[in-house]
Amino acid sequence: MFRLIKGQQQPHATLTQLINEGKAGQSYLFYGPAGVGKLATALEFAKIINCKHPDNGADETCSHPDVDLIFPTPKFDISDEGEYKKQEEQQQVQAYIEQLKLTPHERMQFGKSTSIHIDKIRMIERKLRYRPNEGNYRVVIIVQAEEMTVQAANAFLKTLEEPPSYAAIILTTTNYSRLLPTIISRCQRVRFNAIPSQIIEDHLIQHYYIEPALARISARIANGSMAKAIQLSKTDFIEARKMALDIIDALMKDNLATIRRIAQNFVNNRNEELLKDILDFLAIWFDDVCRYTHGSETISNIDHEDKLQEFMDMYQISDRIIQNIVLLLEEGKRMLDGHVHHELILINTYYELRKRLHNIDRNLSKFNITQV
Repeated sequence: MFRLIKGQQQPHATLTQLINEGKAGQSYLFYGPAGVGKLATALEFAKIINCKHPDNGADETCSHPDVDLIFPTPKFDISDEGEYKKQEEQQQVQAYIEQLKLTPHERMQFGKSTSIHIDKIRMIERKLRYRPNEGNYRVVIIVQAEEMTVQAANAFLKTLEEPPSYAAIILTTTNYSRLLPTIISRCQRVRFNAIPSQIIEDHLIQHYYIEPALARISARIANGSMAKAIQLSKTDFIEARKMALDIIDALMKDNLATIRRIAQNFVNNRNEELLKDILDFLAIWFDDVCRYTHGSETISNIDHEDKLQEFMDMYQISDRIIQNIVLLLEEGKRMLDGHVHHELILINTYYELRKRLHNIDRNLSKFNITQV
């Protein structure tokens, strides 16, 4: 079971045992980091428990209509029967549902502030009065359950405590602490963990045909999130890495013109994700400098090994300096949340890196940018 969802052996073993013991019908809380397979597992679980022969997991013959997906949306107008009054809003929600089922690691954006409102909970409660049309269970999956309003959460408590015997209710969350304690206490908790980077790397190569070097770096930046790794493979990933390598070149050649050119990308555009990725790539580069002294097998920039060797020949960097550089880059990412021009963060990061590499400031002055 759950063969296609990688890196979550423990929660899958727990759910498989429940299925085998015939105890699938109850309330669950799937919690853990973002993008690690909680929703994908919930959807697979919904199929498996409604299969006639679920021993080997779900297949295309197990799909059924008795799964309701609830997720944060803007405050749409809904009738007493649970229908969307505006066709445009109905189409947005339906598109979101189809995308979640097809690619549960990804998310559409509504463009407005969203919550799980009480009218959605009331709609679900009405549906749970009736037995499933097909299959064994009526399944409700609440995505980002921490986004329930207080009214919605309180309204759902009794249903969670005493779900009908034919119901399986699954809440997913990345922010466990935001849920009401009374919600948590009424669910069987199933913890999901960060996915090992090797599993993510292999998945990107096999299913997204990413080059091994980029897959390895993406897996490391993703920090255990398959969704983040997939997102990186589809966005400005290659551009961000090229900019980071250009910054390394600029450091080696002491070429300020390159930094000014890169900084121009952020003068009129607060592309926060691009700058964050650049800083992540720089951190991985310096981590590789540390790793390379022990051999090239574990480095991420395997396609730039010659440049890495040249860099190390040029600079004799201690582990202490590298640790300080990594802290510097982390501070740069934290400053993205403040009112600091992005181009200033980039330029200041370059000068601070230059200080450390050339040992200009032996006291390793702290990151210092004037807030604007």
